[in-house]
Amino acid sequence: MLRPRRTPETVGKGEVGVKRGIIIIALAAVPVFADDVYLRGGGQITGEIIRRSEDSVTVDIGGGTMTAKMSSVVRIEESISPLQEYRARAENIPAGDSEAWRELAQWATGRALSSQASNAYSQVVVILPDDEEANRALGRVQLGGKWVSEEDSYRAQGYVEFEGVWMTPGERQAILEHRRVREMENRRENQAAIQAIEAEQQAEKKREAAEREEARRNDSVHWGWGAGPRFWPTASKPLPKNPADQSGVWQ
Repeated sequence: MLRPRRTPETVGKGEVGVKRGIIIIALAAVPVFADDVYLRGGGQITGEIIRRSEDSVTVDIGGGTMTAKMSSVVRIEESISPLQEYRARAENIPAGDSEAWRELAQWATGRALSSQASNAYSQVVVILPDDEEANRALGRVQLGGKWVSEEDSYRAQGYVEFEGVWMTPGERQAILEHRRVREMENRRENQAAIQAIEAEQQAEKKREAAEREEARRNDSVHWGWGAGPRFWPTASKPLPKNPADQSGVWQ
């Protein structure tokens, strides 16, 4: 069965994810038998302790490791973890024993050890290439009577992978064309907006220039031959003569 395909209308819509803070660190279906490292504040790391010193403790949680400083550790409870049991059982499986690997894969699946379950099923396929249970558990499908990976199946049918989704080349081209057209529309809309802003700025400059010209005209009186001052200057009145200028005696 093919995965859901994207259309030009749906591409670009992201899926909302939930970002969780690491407060309690544990496996999805952690069995009772495991090493537990209890941290200050209520945190907990569950898995297999693989390294421990005076300063820190490192725990293999199945899909990786976590290290905590001893100063933040409240207490440690050690026991046999599912991961330890898986490794012990795997080491004791005789060569070519497909059923033992199958049982171990089923056991690991039931204890949320997905990586270990895949590894065990891979061992089954090495021994029995056509085993249906193991192939399906590994995500393989039949194509032409052979078990192949899902990716190889899509490619054999002419599909291409685009942004994590398998689709026909025509669908991929339609999405790219839709994006190209939309990008051109966005550019035209942006250009139109820029031109509108520039036109408004030019109009504003013209209005300001007209207002300045009007103010200049209001400060002047218009005469028949052109603009002139609002008031003409008047001649200064002559000062009275000093009587001393005539008689030599100040009166």
